Amino acid sequence: MSLETHAHHEHPDVVGSRNRLGVILILVADIAFALSMLFVYFYLRMQNVNDMWLPKATADVPATTPISSSTGYTITAIMAVGLLAHFYALRGVRANNQTQLKLGGLLALVFSVVGLGYQFNTIAGAPFTFNSGGYASCFYLITILNFVHIVLTVFISLGNWNRSRLGLYKADHWHVDIVNVWWIWMTVSSLLGAFALSFT
Repeated sequence: MSLETHAHHEHPDVVGSRNRLGVILILVADIAFALSMLFVYFYLRMQNVNDMWLPKATADVPATTPISSSTGYTITAIMAVGLLAHFYALRGVRANNQTQLKLGGLLALVFSVVGLGYQFNTIAGAPFTFNSGGYASCFYLITILNFVHIVLTVFISLGNWNRSRLGLYKADHWHVDIVNVWWIWMTVSSLLGAFALSFT
């Protein structure tokens, strides 16, 4: 008695459609989480319970002073350039230009790594701790979320560039389209965080 098996391969469009739906659901959840954090930031700022948003100096602890929002906008600008580089790669693969795809993907990866380093330095260089008041807690919440977003962007960009380098995007390029959607949201979320931190 022999057992005969048949490999079942789904059409790439079906796989792509399912993956796109998965990414959309992840984005919806992430957007809801990010917006809830912005709500918490402005809510705590307006309430300022017991003047603990930016606590004044005591005999043991210095006053909590906010960090300039320019660092958040700088990180957003770096990631926006990375988004443009990825969009350049996407235009390349749509035009069947593999060189443009690889170059754009590599530049997007480089800018995501630069943004990650800048975000890490911003968090590590903060002159306060989590328990230094409402502003400090929200600052860490927003910047760590952005850090996680950028870590995911580095990982995704590395995979996207490596697959481009291996020539895997010649037949279809829905992966590159999905990555572009993530880049857009990540850049927008970074901008929203920088905007919120402008109000101290």
